[in-house]
Order: sequence, then structure tokens, then C-alpha cells
Amino acid sequence: MLALAVLGSLASPQSPAPQAPGPLLRIDLVALDDHEKLVTDLSPKDLDIRIENYHVPVGSLTAAVDAGSERGRLIVLVLDDLAVPLDLTPRVREAAHRFVARMEAGERMAIVSLNGDRMEATADHARLNQRIDAYTVKAAPVQRFDDVGAHVFETMTDLARQMAEDSPGRKTVVGLGAGWLFDTPVPPATGGRNLRAEWTAAMRAMGFANVVLYAIDPGGIGTSRFGGAAGFARLTGGHLFVNTNDVEAAADRILAEARGYYMLVVADPPVGRKFDLRKLEIKSVRKGVTIRARQLIPGTETAVPRR
Repeated sequence: MLALAVLGSLASPQSPAPQAPGPLLRIDLVALDDHEKLVTDLSPKDLDIRIENYHVPVGSLTAAVDAGSERGRLIVLVLDDLAVPLDLTPRVREAAHRFVARMEAGERMAIVSLNGDRMEATADHARLNQRIDAYTVKAAPVQRFDDVGAHVFETMTDLARQMAEDSPGRKTVVGLGAGWLFDTPVPPATGGRNLRAEWTAAMRAMGFANVVLYAIDPGGIGTSRFGGAAGFARLTGGHLFVNTNDVEAAADRILAEARGYYMLVVADPPVGRKFDLRKLEIKSVRKGVTIRARQLIPGTETAVPRR
């Protein structure tokens, strides 16, 4: 899921709101060239935007680092302590330390585990590295796949609701651990517990809070068959890094996108406002440019619970 809150009252002077009636949607996105490098000169005329196949004109497009945040960029690392093999925990720590080492002035980070830590953001490298060094995989009884999936979705929902109060800009969550755990696709309705309600709640909360999910699987080349356009991370506008031995490059790419996104403001069209989730399509009409943005956004006439 990606950036989509109804924020008419939060439009910043740097990102003027379109002069149109009704609520506004703020949608964060990144633009990439054919070599997966960030495109830094995107303009409104480069975009074709559709919500539920309804064409939506661009109100404003701003290259925004924090989109008006006074507290700085927020990145949350979620360490897998449920499913990652014990021998891969050093690689999880390595990737997490890479993020801390690459923090810039004005950035804050939080380290949490899937077992329910409270999010506590800080710019203190020493505190963050201590949390990472204390990370370990907890011994646990074998759990059903659907129960683990529900726990991940509920964790993402809880994090998004905590992050919603932080700032109107993009927030980044990075899952470090088993790819299948963080990038669970739309759950099937057969073969066990139906997780669609938990999945929908996570998608909605992350959408309202402008939270994008990335995941890095530390297993290395040839260790996973997961990943693709239908995965949970991709639907939020993020990406799953899997079957790679270069976790440092993956971390650097995530940080680059967290710092080099655009904030798009459009008027909320009169379609699907009562839907839990609406289909969002953002395409570039400029040759050689690909847009990565969330593929589903919440309806604006359905309430989202707050903490």
C-alpha cells in the first residue's frame, strides 16, 4: 500500500492543493528510469492517473523529502523473529546496521520485532545499534501459516496507526527476514483462515498514513520463489528484495527512494468513495520512466480506526 490521506487542511505552501471541490488525496510515488535509477525531473504532464478507471487530473506534484514534516523522515525496521532461520540472523543484523550507518541529518529510525515491540523513533545511532545487537530469533511452537499471516497484517496495521500521527509525508517500513512472511500476497479464501479482513485493514491503515513497505530477504540467491507484482509490499508501492546476496545495495536503494519521492495531490473523484479499497493506477507517459506507487487506496467515506 502508499500515500493517501484526505488532507486538505495539511497542504503545504510548497505543495499547493488543486482548486477543486471535495476532499483531497495525497499520494506518494517514486519515478524510475530503465536502469532503476531515480528520475528527479518528473512533471505533472508526465503522469496519467486513474482511480477505479476514472481519469483524475494532477492538482500538484512536488519533489518532497518530507512533504512538510517538521520532525524529519521516519523509517521503521521490522526484524523477523518468527520465521527467519537462526543461521541468517547475522545477515538480518548486518542489513539493519547498514540502515543506521546510512542515516542522514533529520532522519529518525525505530527498530521493532514482529513479536510486538512498541515503536520508539530516535536519531541516536548508539541506541538503534544496541537494539539491533539484541535481536535474536525466539524459539516458538510451530504456527499455522494463516495465523502467522494474520499476525504480520495486524503488526503492519498497528505500526501504520502509530505512524499516522507523525507527519503528512511518506513513512517507510522495512521488513528484514523471510520474504514469504512480509510479502504475503492477497490471501486465498480457501485452505484455512480467510485473512482478507486483516489484509484490508492493513492496506487501509497504511494508505491513510502514507506508509510504504519494503522487505529484504537475507537468504541469498536461489533461496526463495516469492516476490512479484501481486505481493503485499508491491501493492503498497514498495518492493521485495529477494534472491540477492547484496543486502547493502538493497538497503541503499530503499533509503534513496525514501529520500527521493514525489508527493502528488489530486481531488478525490466521485467514484468508489464508500469502497474499503479502490484501484489506483499511475502511469508515466514519458518514455523510459516507470512509476512505483501503491495500487490500492482507501475509500474516503469509510472511517479508519485511530489509536
